[in-house]
Amino acid sequence: MSRDILVIVEHWKGQVDTITYQLLAKGRLLADSLSVGLSALVLGHQLGNVVEILKDAGMDRLLVVDDPALGQAGVEVYASVIAEVVRSVDPGLILVGYSLVGMELAPSIAVRSDVIAMTNCTNVDFLDGEFVVTRPLFEGTVHAKIALEGRGPAVVALQRGTTPTVQLPRKEADLQSLTIDMQAIPVRTEVLELIEEPPSEVDIAKAELLVAVGRGIGDKEKIPIIEELAQALGGLVACSRPLVDLGFLSRERQVGASGKNVAPRVYIACGISGASQHLSGMSDAKMIVAINKDPNAPIYQVAHYGVVADLFAIVPALTEEAKKG
Repeated sequence: MSRDILVIVEHWKGQVDTITYQLLAKGRLLADSLSVGLSALVLGHQLGNVVEILKDAGMDRLLVVDDPALGQAGVEVYASVIAEVVRSVDPGLILVGYSLVGMELAPSIAVRSDVIAMTNCTNVDFLDGEFVVTRPLFEGTVHAKIALEGRGPAVVALQRGTTPTVQLPRKEADLQSLTIDMQAIPVRTEVLELIEEPPSEVDIAKAELLVAVGRGIGDKEKIPIIEELAQALGGLVACSRPLVDLGFLSRERQVGASGKNVAPRVYIACGISGASQHLSGMSDAKMIVAINKDPNAPIYQVAHYGVVADLFAIVPALTEEAKKG
C-alpha cells in the first residue's frame, strides 16, 4: 500500500476537538508502519485559527477547503466535499471520529465515495495486507476483528478515547488549499439555525470527581443514595444514557457518545455495565472505580479498581466513610 492515511478534522468555533488528536496519533502509527504519508483535511469557513493550531501538529500534509458555503452547511454538503477530495487525493484509509458528527458523516462519505465504512470501532491495524478493525458487539460484551477487503479506501470511525491523545513530534505540514466547485454540490437540505444548549449550573465536563449511575439503580427513587455519595465526596452526579431515556436524570448529566465527554480525576461508576458508547465518553478519566455485581461487565475492562458487589451495599458504606473524612 502506498497511499496516505487521511484524517478528517473535527472543529468548532476555531478550536480543534480532542478526538482529532487521537485520530492523528493512530494515523501517524499506521502511516509510519506502512511508510506512507499522513494527511489531514479541514473544512469550513474562516479557518485561520484552526490551520494555525494544526500546521505543525505532526501530519505531512494539511488540506484546507475554506469556503463561505461551508460556514453553516449540513452533513450532505460536507460529505460531498470530502468525497470530492477523496477522489482527488486517493487515500488508503480515511479516519473519522465516532462522535455525533462522525456518526452521520462516515456513512455519508462512504456512499458518495463508493467505499467501505465501519463505524463504532475501537482500533484499526494493517495486517497481512488488509486493514483490520476491532468493533464491539452485543453492547460491548465481545469484540470482533473484521478485515476490510477491497482495493479502494475505507472509512473507519474510531471511538473517542480508544487511542491515547499523544503529542506528536512537531512537524511543519505541507499546507495545501483546495478549491471545490460548491455550485456543483447537490443540496437537498438547508441549515437554518444552529441552536446551542443553554448554559447550565451543572457542567459534568468540568468536574474533578463524578459519581455516575446506570440501570443498576433500578428505580428513580433510589437516585438519592448516589447524590449523597457525590455530595460527601465533593463531586457531581452523572449517568448513562438509559437513565436519561427513562427520565431519571436530565440530559446535561449524560456521559457517552450521545452525551458529554468527561475526563475527571476520579470517576465512580455505579451499576453501569459499560456499553461502548458510554466508555467512549469517560475513558480519559484519570482513575475509574467500577461497582457492579456482574463480574463480566465491560466496565471492568477500563476500570483501575473494581468492586464486584451490589451497589446498594457498597455506596452507603462509601458515603459513611466519606462523611467521616
